Amino acid sequence: MKTIFESASLKIATLIILAFLHSVSTAQVQESSQDIPAIAAADQAFYTALSDRSIQAMAGVWADKPYSINIGPKSKVMDVGWNAIRAYWERSFDYFSQISVTKSDTKIQTDGKLAWVVGIEHAVLQPSAGGEPLKFDTFSTHIFEKDNGHWQLLSHHAQIIPR
Repeated sequence: MKTIFESASLKIATLIILAFLHSVSTAQVQESSQDIPAIAAADQAFYTALSDRSIQAMAGVWADKPYSINIGPKSKVMDVGWNAIRAYWERSFDYFSQISVTKSDTKIQTDGKLAWVVGIEHAVLQPSAGGEPLKFDTFSTHIFEKDNGHWQLLSHHAQIIPR
């Protein structure tokens, strides 16, 4: 049989533990939510680099990691690692004289170390050879990793939405 003191001590200990766990989870949520503007800026930097057709800007967006992956809307293979990803964008920038991609319905989530950004891309691509521009929408997923305080793109996956 527990005494009143033991029962009260157990309740106080439980409350202290719950308060501690709440403060830890609240701190993580606050830290993560404070990262949202930086993640949104990193995501927008990708689209700016894309529209500018700039390999240098892309290099600033992407994480130079062996596990970075790019899957474009018409990709038949995954480009793995920065060298393969760079080659993909160089071919794309040569093939298209103008690239305009905007994003809507964006959702951003993070745990403070990784972030994922999903949305719908609206693309208008003008082939360098001329002709009508290609227009299509894709479901897009970006995964970012926080490295030395900067959010860098680890994965870009764009899947064409059938009409």
